[in-house]
Amino acid sequence: MRLLYLMINFIIIYLIVYSFYYVFMINKYDKDGNRKKKKEKKKKESKFLKALRSRFISEKDELLLRGRDTNKKKKKDKDEEEKIPTEVELLLYKYNLDMSKMNYKKLLKMIGSVCAFDIAFILTIIFAIPTNNIYIELIVGALLIIPVILISYSILGNYLKKKGMTKDEVRKRTKNRK
Repeated sequence: MRLLYLMINFIIIYLIVYSFYYVFMINKYDKDGNRKKKKEKKKKESKFLKALRSRFISEKDELLLRGRDTNKKKKKDKDEEEKIPTEVELLLYKYNLDMSKMNYKKLLKMIGSVCAFDIAFILTIIFAIPTNNIYIELIVGALLIIPVILISYSILGNYLKKKGMTKDEVRKRTKNRK
């Protein structure tokens, strides 16, 4: 009965973490790895306001107003900056992966699945400890988190290597032949 309880906890935690990762990370990118742009809402003017504007504002004034709006320095939004998630950077650097060979959104889904598995696994182990001492649970969680993350990312990196997603190293091969 206890094993069934732990398995249900694992599944629930996995689904919750993966859904959060999907909403906040995966939905921001398209399949090529570019951030989706937010849709800007256009301000709609009523006919009454258009008539007032055309009657009381001359063309010179309108050009001046538009000029002032466009000359302002625009600060870059956080969404405009192209940042690669840390997990993707780790996999690209450590396993020499080539982004042109893979679907970026699919890669993010795999990474989200691995993250959700790690968190669900660690929390399930913490829930399985029969003590009510929170300090022991925190120590166990802190000791488990780094090895579990490193092992799971190494499994994912080796899987992607085996699939042939690495960069072709032509230069190194030709140097070794000479």
